[in-house]
Amino acid sequence: MPTRVKQQDSEAKPADAIEKTMSAGHEYEEVLELIGFGRVQWTILVASGLLLMLVINETMGMSYITIVSQCEFGTNSVDKSIMSAASFIGIFCSSYFWGYLSDSIGRKPVLIYTTFAGNLLSLISILIPNFWIYVVARFFVGFFIAGASSTTYAYLGEFFTVRHRPIVINYASFFVGISTIYVPAVAWLVMSMNWSISLTESFSFRPWRLLTVFNLLPGVIGTVMLLKMPDSPKILLSIGKIEDAFAAVEWIALKNVGKRLQDLNVHKLKYDIFTDRENVLSVSNSPTVSFKKMWKETVPLLRRPHLKNFSISCTVMCGLFFSSSGMGLWYPEILNRLGSSIADDAMTVCDVIDASVNQSKLNQTTTICVDEINTKSYIDTITYGTALTMGYILMGFVINQIGRKAAITMGLAIAAGCAISLVWIKNEVIIIICFCLYLVLPGLCVSVLSGAVVDLVPTKLRGKAVCICLMLGRMGSVFGSNIIGILLETYCHITFEVFSGFILVCAFLAYLLPM
Repeated sequence: MPTRVKQQDSEAKPADAIEKTMSAGHEYEEVLELIGFGRVQWTILVASGLLLMLVINETMGMSYITIVSQCEFGTNSVDKSIMSAASFIGIFCSSYFWGYLSDSIGRKPVLIYTTFAGNLLSLISILIPNFWIYVVARFFVGFFIAGASSTTYAYLGEFFTVRHRPIVINYASFFVGISTIYVPAVAWLVMSMNWSISLTESFSFRPWRLLTVFNLLPGVIGTVMLLKMPDSPKILLSIGKIEDAFAAVEWIALKNVGKRLQDLNVHKLKYDIFTDRENVLSVSNSPTVSFKKMWKETVPLLRRPHLKNFSISCTVMCGLFFSSSGMGLWYPEILNRLGSSIADDAMTVCDVIDASVNQSKLNQTTTICVDEINTKSYIDTITYGTALTMGYILMGFVINQIGRKAAITMGLAIAAGCAISLVWIKNEVIIIICFCLYLVLPGLCVSVLSGAVVDLVPTKLRGKAVCICLMLGRMGSVFGSNIIGILLETYCHITFEVFSGFILVCAFLAYLLPM
């Protein structure tokens, strides 16, 4: 009798009232533990690193292109800010959509198609002679590489167990450090050339346009490597592609240990069964319906229990990019002025900038335009890239010892102190060290915070959460870059004080996160 009653109750329960059930089988993370770390994980780690490298190349590379193209385009400081910010604005505009799409159809398709489109547009941009058309092209480059900018973290993280994920994401970001060495090194090599190819009467192909070709190469290599890799089994399980997920995990097992899942006594994977299967963005829907659906699937991030942590993460990420990327885009420009200074007395950064402004006003009486970069600027930027690369290596050990929260909080506090000290330090070596620390420490925290966001939200929300978080971060880069372009030459001291205060607030907010 009790058995019959239980059966009747179960049959009487409406199907639409069952929000989810759990299939029998092994947990995906348990299977990853059985398979172990192998060739597939190494390949995905390198491919993901190259995609992250592409994003940095395309955005940081503009900090050199704005200098060496200023004579050809006739740009001033505001124009340079617009040129540098174009890609970041494109990333901001599309990140949410790519995040939504990666949660709906999978990570791999988004990564491949967006990277291919971004590379193609970047290649086309090298032949554009008009400033504003060039800016628009750079906007669309950013629009597409936004897919690699944030989806990469979600894709990479889902091939590793929870305990390995923070370290792996940090080491993938090691390629960001490599990129900050790669960009100035390639720029130094290319800009040492002195040639010009006349394509039309009014347009000549000069060496600075060749920089773009070198900057997009890592993205091409990363995309080719990704073609042979499977999509994330975690997201395939989440969107109901159970057979594809099982096949992907089995492929990983065969490549890593040479065994099928049956040999590991795994016959089925656990997965969530949702009553709402309409999780793929339908092209047949009207834009209104599509946007309503996107909003509906994103609302959980703006409600408990995710609202507080997600809001703090977005704010801190905005601050990290505001400081590291916003100031980083101007780093070569500031160093170029510092290296070009001929004053006998020791000068602060603001003294050098004031002197360069006065010199620029004197040069306005002549028709000579100088678009050369001081050799010392290349060397100092490579030094910064080396420091960032070493920082990513050390960050893995630091996280293991003191945890993510302490690493971010302490790193940002030190960065804030370095920023404010730049106002009064006159020793050039110490200026470079403080500048490097101010840019490196927030930059290191970006990957750490991205890994924390992946762990703070469930699988179905990860792509959207990371994309929105990094989207707001990129907007912080736009604000930071433009604030410097507007204020640096007129209110230099205030500029560094604002940047220092903002990063200090972010250190306090990071302390509130449960990571």
